[in-house]
Amino acid sequence: MAGNPQSSAGRRLFLARGLAAGALVLATPARQGRMLVPVWQPRHLAAAALVPGATVSLADFSGRPGADRSVLAEAFRKGLAALARAGGGTLLVPPGTYDFGTFDQPESILLCRDLRDIVISAYGAVFVANTARTVVPHMFYFYNFNNVTLAGATFVDHGFSPWVDWQGMYCVGIQADRPSSGLCLVDCLAERVLGLLASNNDAAGRHLLSDIHVQGEVRHAYYGVGANYIGGRVSVDLDCHNVRRAFIAYAARHADVVVRTSATLTWPGSNGLVALVCPGARLGDVEHVRVRIDVSGDCIHGSYVHFYHQGPQREGVMRDIDATVNVLSRQSMATMFLFDHETDGVQPQTARQWDRISLHGSLAPGSSGRMIANPSVSTAIGTVYLDRNLALPAGPMPAGFQLASEPSGNTPCDC
Repeated sequence: MAGNPQSSAGRRLFLARGLAAGALVLATPARQGRMLVPVWQPRHLAAAALVPGATVSLADFSGRPGADRSVLAEAFRKGLAALARAGGGTLLVPPGTYDFGTFDQPESILLCRDLRDIVISAYGAVFVANTARTVVPHMFYFYNFNNVTLAGATFVDHGFSPWVDWQGMYCVGIQADRPSSGLCLVDCLAERVLGLLASNNDAAGRHLLSDIHVQGEVRHAYYGVGANYIGGRVSVDLDCHNVRRAFIAYAARHADVVVRTSATLTWPGSNGLVALVCPGARLGDVEHVRVRIDVSGDCIHGSYVHFYHQGPQREGVMRDIDATVNVLSRQSMATMFLFDHETDGVQPQTARQWDRISLHGSLAPGSSGRMIANPSVSTAIGTVYLDRNLALPAGPMPAGFQLASEPSGNTPCDC
């Protein structure tokens, strides 16, 4: 790579390499020794996170490819501690393979607590684990954070299998017991892992996490991003190949999800490539969400967008949602959009509601399948709008579903 990573210009090149054109602003150094670090935002809205100009290398603390697990963990601890004392900055991880060995316990391999104004720049670094049984270790675990970016990292778990439930590494886990915001993954690649990112707060702590942004690629995995119980502002931009579920979120609010995906029939699928889950009104409704999926290859999913009410609570709503699915290559699709409610099995009737939802999409010539399935009929009928170009393949519509674009002036999503 051109440029010295230790210089300001080199650091900017190091952080920005491989990002999509137009997705961010590549900023110049700010005054008083501070630099602007690009942070990905959806829909070409660019922002830049301020971090101090302090820079340390993991190698300064004996963190080099080939080092033992304990040495690597200590190097990360010392490097991040040095930046914390400096008020923030950039930790450079030299290129190479960092093999953390075999795991048979659900460990936080690199536990990162209370980080603020930190960039971990890991272009060319490959983080390897070997999960030996049905446990879920996390390579990076960020517990309480503010303005943290992980850029350029690659992750591989040699013990992962998509046919074994809950055996495999999550690349990044997040959790908070105080307000935490501004976690960004940029240019990360996850291959043969359980998932790229998982949020681990429950419903009681959903107001503590916000501003989570993920951009990268996931291949041969179970999950892409699990964004459960994040209080607001989630953006995801993923390229996926052979991923059972690209995105799942309980109680999603103000989320923007873009997925480009392909699959082969040799990989197991799921009931929904993107799952929006309402666990009930007391645990969190689903509101203000935008989804766009471009799909090619074989169909391995029961649906591409799953509007999924779950649990025994009577009340619950999904509303102000805009979803688009474009099928780019000929395939026999199962269902484009699935609406149901499961409590000890899928319920034939539900008091839960789907309202102010707009469905869009396109089909490659020769494709076939259902546009909408609604096995759980709602007794609290809201309105779901389906684009007119999907009217013919959609067939008869469930109650509350209309073969028309949304009325002029209606804004289905305020993401």
